[in-house]
Amino acid sequence: NISVRGEPASRRENMEPKLLILIILHFGISTQHWCGYQPRWQSRQVESYDYNYESEEIILQDTTLTYMVNDRLSSDSSTDSTDSSTGLNLQTGIFTAPIKKDGYLVTLTAQLVSPRQTEMFSYAQLFILKNGNLESLQNYLLVEMGKVGDLRVEVNMDKGDTLQVFVGHHVESKRIGSYRYDGFNLESVRFCIF
Repeated sequence: NISVRGEPASRRENMEPKLLILIILHFGISTQHWCGYQPRWQSRQVESYDYNYESEEIILQDTTLTYMVNDRLSSDSSTDSTDSSTGLNLQTGIFTAPIKKDGYLVTLTAQLVSPRQTEMFSYAQLFILKNGNLESLQNYLLVEMGKVGDLRVEVNMDKGDTLQVFVGHHVESKRIGSYRYDGFNLESVRFCIF
């Protein structure tokens, strides 16, 4: 047997396939990504929402955002989109970390559309919760009308930890005098984890 750097050739030949497998696994895991897309967040998509009878406002707050299933803008690079054990479950809106990782890259973008018939103003609040808790004010996104809200954070997660987008304040309609204005919808919401 010929040796290289003091190692027998047979030992080196056994290590090469193992090293190749480790490299493939490393890049396979590190390139996983999950994205959820919600084109328009409306009251018909929420199991329960508040209706303020005094002001006749439809209030879509204090709930977890969910995403379109079978939509080309929602994706899961590793599992079925309805798998609730790991990855992003589009139906519940909850991401479960498949592995421990320091520095999952998380992005959240959204916009709020103004009804055409009014100059009224509204806003929405979105929070990225880890294991059901707001861990940092960096995980807060204020979505203003006419602007694209953009949030980018790194989140350290253990295997089994969860992330979700929690909708704080969001009003779908407003009433002024005898007029009701509908359409203050969150739109083009995209939540991605890398």
